[in-house]
Amino acid sequence: MSPHILIDEALESLEHPDSPDGAQKVVLHMITNMMEGSVISVEEFNHYCKRLLKPTRQRKEAS
Repeated sequence: MSPHILIDEALESLEHPDSPDGAQKVVLHMITNMMEGSVISVEEFNHYCKRLLKPTRQRKEAS
């Protein structure tokens, strides 16, 4: 499966209200490992991290 599909699915799962606490860290770890392993580029890493900020901020505001 494409790393982009995996990341997209992981990011989308964070938008679900029942996603577990700490799931953002797991997704960040996955994105970081893919960038370090040269599976995704630095530009893609930055793009996905920006996308990760949205659900992270929403959770923070909700609590």
